[in-house]
Amino acid sequence: MILKYLIILFLIFLSSCASQVQYQVGISKFTNQDYLGANQDFSEALAKDKRNDEIYFARAVSRSLAGYHSLAIADMNKAISLNDSRPDYYFFRAYFKSQLAYHKSAIKDYSICISKAPYYVEVYRHRALSFIELGDLTEACLDIQEAIAAGDTAAIALQSKYCLKQP
Repeated sequence: MILKYLIILFLIFLSSCASQVQYQVGISKFTNQDYLGANQDFSEALAKDKRNDEIYFARAVSRSLAGYHSLAIADMNKAISLNDSRPDYYFFRAYFKSQLAYHKSAIKDYSICISKAPYYVEVYRHRALSFIELGDLTEACLDIQEAIAAGDTAAIALQSKYCLKQP
């Protein structure tokens, strides 16, 4: 009986190792900008380890960089369902949504990210961009000011374009 449990534990360990090997191969391909190849390896790793939020995250990023934003959002949904404590997951899901012009939904995710990690300076600028796309310059300029105050120099150009208009 004990041998049976040891064998089961060993098989679980082997499948976990196999998923990590496939994950590392995917990371290597991702680093070499082979996003479709990385996507395939991440998918194979997920077939062996369906509860690994980091692999879903990696596949989401590779899918987005390959132009498959809807699939990236689906992977981020899964990653968040497995681990909702990571603010970067909300940031990236928001970014992928903004790439598809789902700005209202992106703003919600950017806001969650800010509530979990207000020190992520660039999130304010990205949320401002979504507000701009929706025509809400008041909220956009508040976020731009917040970004600049926190040291995001990229937000300065947005401020001069959208917030400092003279009549």
